[in-house]
Amino acid sequence: MKIGLLQEGDLTGTDQATRYHDLVEEVKLADRLGFSTWGTSEQHFSPPRFSVAAPEVLYAAIAPQTERIKFRTMASVMLAWNHPILVAERLATLDIMSNGRAEICTARSNNLTTMNVFGVDPSETRAQWEDSMDVLMKAMVDPVLSHDGPVWKIPEAQIVPQPITRPHPPVSVAASSVESNGNAAKRGIGVITFENYFGFDYLQECNEAYDAAFAAADHSNVVAPNDYKGLYVATAYCAPTREEALETAREVALGYFKFILDLYIPLSKNPNYKYLDIIEKLREHEGDLAWLCDHSPSVMIGTPEDYIARLEHLEAMGMDEVLLRIDGVGHENIMRSIELIGTEVIPRFSR
Repeated sequence: MKIGLLQEGDLTGTDQATRYHDLVEEVKLADRLGFSTWGTSEQHFSPPRFSVAAPEVLYAAIAPQTERIKFRTMASVMLAWNHPILVAERLATLDIMSNGRAEICTARSNNLTTMNVFGVDPSETRAQWEDSMDVLMKAMVDPVLSHDGPVWKIPEAQIVPQPITRPHPPVSVAASSVESNGNAAKRGIGVITFENYFGFDYLQECNEAYDAAFAAADHSNVVAPNDYKGLYVATAYCAPTREEALETAREVALGYFKFILDLYIPLSKNPNYKYLDIIEKLREHEGDLAWLCDHSPSVMIGTPEDYIARLEHLEAMGMDEVLLRIDGVGHENIMRSIELIGTEVIPRFSR
């Protein structure tokens, strides 16, 4: 079981410049303490909880100040505003500058505001992601590529730079539906599941769909099949006592949950996101932090002992890595939480 860190530049109680510089110090500490991965999502128009719109630029500033930790976009949105060749070029640049520590998780977006601003029809996101992924996989392994797909028409072009990780940096997709888990497995790429606060049974359903599809798929044409399974933990905080952890993280945990409800309930009305239709039933738990902590793998708030118990459970379910979103509680609290997890939790899972 690997333990990674996911942060999104939450501006609660601070400003953009201060938060970005604080992030650098937090990643440097996570690197020293053995966290496996650090990354941030690509988010637009959603302050204060999200302020990182150009993650690759941020990675380039942090990579030279670290030694071991992997850098993974979580996730790079593969829709019309992000040409897949540009995504491949940025990934290759990061891979070079980090000495082979770049990874990429992709997504098709779940934010109607972002799609509206960039002019993307929600009904077209799956097709755009599929064709963009085909181009991305080519661009990482073929110095010269061409492509004639339903979305992208690309004449022969030489792609520079190329990643130093061969055959290519690890690839995964952010998934929040059972269907998306299965689609990732068929492609032979990893998956990072966000279970929408639907609970452990739903996460297990996603895992089983992924495993079954991966086992049944023909990956003979896939350069480097990868069956990695990660879990996105939307709110994480660790403290010496459970009372302190709950008090410190209460506002950010409930606020993030409300953000997801407000984001996904309208999206669930779209036929292409029908799997979200049960999310409206979660509204009754909007202020119930105890329910969130017990019911959802997406909330991990407690002591090192609580963390160890939860991580052992997730490991038994087949997860390879958890990505902890420790953000929005102030720099000093974040540093203390990273320190506690790094000294008392990670050593228990070092193999």
